[in-house]
Amino acid sequence: MALNVDRRRFLIGTLGVAAAGALSACGSPGDDGDTKTGAAADKDVDKLVFLTNADDPTAKPISEKYTKTKVEVRQTDSSTYADNFPRIATASDAPNIAGFFIDGGRFTDLAKGGKLLDLTDVWESSGLNKAVPDLIKKKYLEFTGDGKVYGVPTNTSRYGCLFYRKSVLQAAGVTPPANHVWASEAEWNAACDKLKAAGIEPLSVGGKDGYPLSHLQDGLLSSVMAPDLINSPLKIDYNSPEWKAPVQKLLEWNQKGYFSRGFLGRSTDQGNTLFGQKKVGFSTGMNVWQPLVVKAGTPVEDLDWCLLPPIGALPAKMSIYAGGGVVIPAIAGGHKQAKEFMSYLVSPEAALDGAKIGQAVPARTDVPGLQDALGPIGGSMVEFANQKDRSQFGWDDPAPTDMIEYDRNNLQAVLAGTLTVDAFCAELEKLKAKKR
Repeated sequence: MALNVDRRRFLIGTLGVAAAGALSACGSPGDDGDTKTGAAADKDVDKLVFLTNADDPTAKPISEKYTKTKVEVRQTDSSTYADNFPRIATASDAPNIAGFFIDGGRFTDLAKGGKLLDLTDVWESSGLNKAVPDLIKKKYLEFTGDGKVYGVPTNTSRYGCLFYRKSVLQAAGVTPPANHVWASEAEWNAACDKLKAAGIEPLSVGGKDGYPLSHLQDGLLSSVMAPDLINSPLKIDYNSPEWKAPVQKLLEWNQKGYFSRGFLGRSTDQGNTLFGQKKVGFSTGMNVWQPLVVKAGTPVEDLDWCLLPPIGALPAKMSIYAGGGVVIPAIAGGHKQAKEFMSYLVSPEAALDGAKIGQAVPARTDVPGLQDALGPIGGSMVEFANQKDRSQFGWDDPAPTDMIEYDRNNLQAVLAGTLTVDAFCAELEKLKAKKR
């Protein structure tokens, strides 16, 4: 499943859960429910309720192929998904299975609190143990530290990169970067300046949503900070020049006029429309956004992608999010049935369908025909990420929830000029200190 529309709206994506609509179906905001996990909670059910994102094009067609138990797919808006899911997952009418972000935030809190089912056996029965790269398995085991896994990866996302329209760059006299990689920051700056001279705004980003700015931050951070440190958020010095560099660079781009006018008030969908209208040269990119970009008016034949420019001594890298997955709320019934359905969701058959329908890249590597199903954009992203030193996990995968939210919610303020870079970074350092 494409458990990934922000890299967290599409990055649970496309199996996003959540929000106001989900509350009426799965428990009111004040209903914490009963967290019993014994035999009473595990009775067989007549149907499985699978909660996912309304933007997910894959959940219904893939679920319709499953025949062992009837599956009802409930799709809801994702705008308040992360905030509401802890209540949804612990309510008396919690879904039997749900998409969620498998990361160091709310997922880890729920798992450590006994609210999610241990899925170690599903990893074995579904073949994931042998088919998923060790790096991803290690990350899934690290969240709780008890040797168990409480989430199953349905897909991985490639982000921290940019889409561009070949025809727009050609019209402005801009040569695309060779092999998706800018040779230098100067080459990127020259491209943006040429676009501006041609009356075309260089870069569209849905700044109103917050997370696309974090995507850019991750992409820039990759060339100034080592991957091991990026994935150890409580060891980072947030007042260091390395951490500040991407934030300062985004502010510099805004001051140079590289972002499209009004970007801080524009959603990702609106940004995709602007891109489709040929009003900008580049747009924030992610593999599972390709169908949305095409729907907004950009023909796939005119679409290509590139990394963010290097702003430091390290090679720029693509970010990989491996947290698009599914979980089983412990309070819900039908545990055995839910696990069987979960094994199907991560099967090679379902993975191939997800790639064809929603450009979802599975975590497992044993899916015949995957490259052809993904097509030239998704396929080339996967091929590129497999190259040495060209991909890494992003900072906000292992980071604690409050640090993730502060970063995402306040980058806009920095770019708007109402919060200084130093103050922004100092607050992250304070939040880190509280974790020790």
